[in-house]
Amino acid sequence: MRKKQSIFLKNVALLILWAYENGYELTAGELLRTEEQQQIYLKKGLTKTTHSRHQDKLAIDLNLFVNGVYQSQREPYKPLAEKWKSLHPDNVAGYDWGWDANHFEMKP
Repeated sequence: MRKKQSIFLKNVALLILWAYENGYELTAGELLRTEEQQQIYLKKGLTKTTHSRHQDKLAIDLNLFVNGVYQSQREPYKPLAEKWKSLHPDNVAGYDWGWDANHFEMKP
């Protein structure tokens, strides 16, 4: 798992650098999620799964800004999703699910 986490974090760094080189600005969202936090999210209906890749340190949420404006809609995340998937065959973008566009993960 440690090796996969290292590859994941390197990919996150590459995505962040690419984003800035292409005129985007990012801030960090959630990376590590505890079991307790996962249960809270389940009870509140904020997640559909009992186990998240965040718990494995294989997922991160990134907040996107374009021209200083926070992007809350899905579509502006598409270029980041495409870049993310190009970095490793195990990378998955929440954008492709139709929700959770700011979510970037790696399959274990």
